[in-house]
Order: sequence, then structure tokens, then C-alpha cells
Amino acid sequence: MEVASTPTYTDGGAVGLGLFQSTGDISSEGGSESTQRLMVKFEAALRDQSIYPVRRELQLRLLKLSTMELQNGNNLSTLESNFSDEVDQLSSNEEYVLEFTEIFERLKYPVPKEIKDQFDRIVTSKKIPFRKAEGNKKKTFFVYAENKILMKVCNSLSALEVYQMYTILSESKAVEEDDAMKDFLSQPCVSPEALHKVKGLKDVAFYYFVLTLMRKKMINRLYTHKLYFLLEKLKQILGEEKKTCIHIDRALEMLNRYPIASHPPGLCLIFHMAENRIGSSKDLTRVRELFEKVFMYDVFVKVDPTAEQIKSIISKLKAARNKFYDSLVVWFMGHGSKTYLNVKEGQIHRRLDLIEPFTEIEWFFKKPKLFFIQACAVKDNRKRFSSSSGQDLKALSTQVDSVGWKAPAGRVWQEKYADYTDVSNINCFADTLISYATMWYQPAARDEEGSLYVDTLVDQLRDHGSQESIENVLRRVHYNVNTVSLQHNEPGQGEVQWKQAPYFESSLQKEFIFPKSTNT
Repeated sequence: MEVASTPTYTDGGAVGLGLFQSTGDISSEGGSESTQRLMVKFEAALRDQSIYPVRRELQLRLLKLSTMELQNGNNLSTLESNFSDEVDQLSSNEEYVLEFTEIFERLKYPVPKEIKDQFDRIVTSKKIPFRKAEGNKKKTFFVYAENKILMKVCNSLSALEVYQMYTILSESKAVEEDDAMKDFLSQPCVSPEALHKVKGLKDVAFYYFVLTLMRKKMINRLYTHKLYFLLEKLKQILGEEKKTCIHIDRALEMLNRYPIASHPPGLCLIFHMAENRIGSSKDLTRVRELFEKVFMYDVFVKVDPTAEQIKSIISKLKAARNKFYDSLVVWFMGHGSKTYLNVKEGQIHRRLDLIEPFTEIEWFFKKPKLFFIQACAVKDNRKRFSSSSGQDLKALSTQVDSVGWKAPAGRVWQEKYADYTDVSNINCFADTLISYATMWYQPAARDEEGSLYVDTLVDQLRDHGSQESIENVLRRVHYNVNTVSLQHNEPGQGEVQWKQAPYFESSLQKEFIFPKSTNT
């Protein structure tokens, strides 16, 4: 979603976008040497009411890029090769080249040929799953999503509104009592006239404030409630002045969602067990088409994997070249029980061997991880179906796969817990959603045309996945699946009718909505 496309107040070429890296890269209050240098340039620009110090810093970084010595490579880059035995990591210099090249192209700045050549060599030798831009579309993969969102927020704000955010900070009692902000509040604030008059100075003021919060571990790609607090206060002021707040509402909406701004937006892995599963190939086709053609994800399919192959694929994802994805989607389609999933030549534990290892990959911390499990969850020696009541119900014949500032909370909660909040660390199981085709101890339906769960889920994702949160979409799936009366020939019982009940469990902390396709 775009923020306030008309009008926008971008006057500095989004100067901050190319000058600081991922929020996760600032690991201490002091930050890296380049971050500290940048803060000094921002302070000088605000003090002198000129963005010359920042432009000079940009020129120096461009010069540094041009003189970097990088390793050469000549292997072809394909998504599938990333899951081979070859493991390549990215150096900080290589990542710097990738990010800055894309930034310059986004801002329509000329990129020197030597830097372009370096970019191409890195993408090729490190087997990065990078898609070249098509037509007039801008390629956007190597700039971190949170920085793109911040750029949109900055571009939507006027110079006066950025000044008002500084005023809110200086006058807020909650901020005044925050020891981490005292040195920032002691800095003189540039006048609204200067922010408006000097091209790019508004951007510098906005990014200086944001970078200060990042360095102090007060915001990152996931936890943005302090910025949300300021925008809400700004909205109140604009409302009192009878001014439009549509752009503020859009910015608040973006901050409430996981930042999904790269192309491709994520990686979709599909583990498909085909043996003895009639109709399962149609499930695979539907899912693959949805994620490749509609949501524009990178899709990697592994048919009939062994436990060791699944473990190997998870291990390959730890390579730094995968850090640019904004989300991860994992499908498993096969037979299963309450605890285990059947793979070729064995079984894997649902949580310990499939879900948990993915959640421990560093590059996907603070990013949404979605799991969709099309498999039964039955328990041995347990009655699987209720007997038919004798009513003449229409049923589908199936087979089954049986085996605030401190925190956005109330005052009582804040008084009890706010002093102990820490947004720099996270439980690895956070930001995870697991959707199951059926409840524990229950079967999951499938026939020659595929499975009821996958068919319904693909249908609802196609219609609503880019407009509603994934939780709302899954509730629609639950509703529709539960309306279907199913029929199965159970040994010793004859034809029985039953209902399937999918469910999900979630530790998502923000809304996750699939990005809209530019092709639909």
C-alpha cells in the first residue's frame, strides 16, 4: 500500500533511505562507526540548516563503493541452486554494494559502471534469488522493508508536520520521563520555516529522529509503537485544526502491519508427498500458481523429501543471501498423525523437525513465518468418525491423509510492566502462524480433485489475502470447510458422514496481509 500518493512532501530524494542500514544492524547505542558518522552529519545539517554535510557523506560512500575489492564468481544464479550443497555468505561490503545500487536506482541517481559490475558479480556468485525489473517497475529487494516503509512515512509528511513531531516530543510528559531521550531533547530544533525552505532538510530531521530511536533500541522493524505514538498525537493536532489526516491514517495502518515491501516479498517452500495420495498433485498446482503468479513469491518445491533432505533445506536457508526476504511460507502436504508427519523412508516430528528449526533462522527473526499443514492429526486406535444419523444429507466422498509510548497498553499494565520492556530481543517462536487442515485426532479430506482444506484456502487467499489479515482469511476457510458434509467408507462401519474442522495457532504480533500483485 502506498502512503498519501497525492500530495506527497518528498523534497530530499528520501535522503535517509540510503544512509542507514537495517534497524537490526544497529546493535548498540553507539552503533557502528558509519552510523555514528551519519548522526554527526545529520546534526551538522540541522545546525547549519543545510543538507550539504549529508550530501558530502553520500558522495564519500559512493567513492568507497567504487574502490571496494570483492571476490569474483561466475556461477549462474537460480533459486534451486540455493538449496544445493554450496553455501555462500555475504560480506558486509557485498551487502553494502547490493543495497546502495538499488537505492541509487530507486532515487534515479546514476550508478557508476564499476559499481553496477560489482552488483552483477555478487548476485551471480552468491546465487541470490534476485529478479530483474520488468518494464517500468523498479527492482526492490536489497533495501530493507522497514526502511522503505519509513521512506513512505517521511514522504507523506510536510515540513510543518515533522516540526510538530519534534514539538510533541519536547512537550510530552511520557517522553520527558524517558531517560534515554534526554540528550536528544537537549538538541536545538530547527525552525519549521527552515525545514520548508531548505530542500531535503525535512527528510534529515525525520531520519535523525528515527535513527536516534534505532540506536537506543527503542524501535526496529517490528516494534514501532513509539513512532506510532507520535503519529497518533500528530493526528489529534491536525484534527483539532480541521486538517485532513488521511495520510496519517495510512501511515498508522502501515505501522500496524508487518513490513512487506520487497519483490519478491518472501520465500514459499512446499514439501509435497505425492506417493499414495490421489489428487495431491492438483493441490500442489493450485498452491504453486497462487504464490508464484498472484503473490509473486519465490517458490521452491520438494517432492517426496526425506527427513534428511528437509533438514538440509532448512540449513541452506541460514545463508545470508536469504536475509532480504520479508516473509517465509512453508507448506507440508502429506500423511500424518497428531505428532508426526510422514516423509519418504520415515517420519518427522511436526514441531521439532519442521516448525521449530525454521523459527530459529536468524534472518527471519521479527518477520512473519506462516505454516500450512495439509495432513491428518489422528491418534491410533481412536474412533475417527461419528456414525451417520440416518438423515439424507448430501456428502462429498473423500479419502483421508490419516496417519502508548512505553507500550501500546493500558495504564495498569504500563505501571506493572512498562519499565521491563525490551524490544531488542525476541522469542524465536514469535511472529509464527501455523494453520492445520484439521483438529487433533481428526482426519483431513482429499479426493481425486485435491484436498478440501487446500482448495478452500487457496480460494480464500486469492479473493481476500491481499485485503484482509491472514487470521481473517483463515476464519473464512474454517467457516466454508465446516459447511461441507463429507462421506467416507470406514471399515466395519460402512458409509459415514462427517465434518472437517481446520484451526490455527498464532503468535503474530502485527497484521500480516499478502501484498497486492501488480499483475492482477
